[in-house]
Amino acid sequence: MKKQLLIILTFCLSTVVFGQRNSKQEYWNTWRFTPKTDMVKKFESAVALKTKTFNSSPELGIFTYKVITGPNSGIYERVEANKKPADYDVDRSVEGAYWDKNVAKYIANEQGQKRWQRLKNGSYNFDPETGTPSKYISRTVYDVKADKIMHFRRFMSRITEILTLREMDVNVLLFRLVSGGSRNQFVRVVGFSSYERMMKSSETTWEEDYNKLFGWGSWSEDIANFDASLEMYGEKVETLQLMPALSSGMMN
Repeated sequence: MKKQLLIILTFCLSTVVFGQRNSKQEYWNTWRFTPKTDMVKKFESAVALKTKTFNSSPELGIFTYKVITGPNSGIYERVEANKKPADYDVDRSVEGAYWDKNVAKYIANEQGQKRWQRLKNGSYNFDPETGTPSKYISRTVYDVKADKIMHFRRFMSRITEILTLREMDVNVLLFRLVSGGSRNQFVRVVGFSSYERMMKSSETTWEEDYNKLFGWGSWSEDIANFDASLEMYGEKVETLQLMPALSSGMMN
């Protein structure tokens, strides 16, 4: 009994400390929806109207992507960006009730809200104040072993520095899940406007740049540690395309 009480108190203390330390951090919310097969157009129309009605201001802005590769093709992902902890205290029950009444009837399956913390040392070419949604995104989900997270994050951070060195024409954001699933899950999003412009030519290889920046042999060591940090089948990639008609500030 004493041991259980100690565990509970430790957990509660950790939660309070986490909240205090992250009061100024940046969080993003995501939801995923699969519309009923014969109601895709009605779903899109209902989402567009809901977005126009409730999400026209920058504070409540939301944008929508559609998965276009892999087994999840046809699923819609709604994203709210740049949230602070205080934003979760705002009463949005009216907005939720509107969705339940006018949009939910067209949905076959949905995933509840997930909350992500953006990791700034794993993000590249992104300004939360002026950034706009990319036309396409490559979204990679990583399931990381609990005792290997530092290996994973070191490689992600260093790859971001290489992106800066090579002046890649992409936007990169790295997130860690904070609510809605495993804390050991990360998502890396690479946004781009054109497939042709995404890959920029260079006189040197990634490995050469990496070793020059971090020391000889760093590439081989770090990529081996990165691979070892992932759970079995712990890396899944899919491509999504922006749906402007269902996104704040982009509707006709």
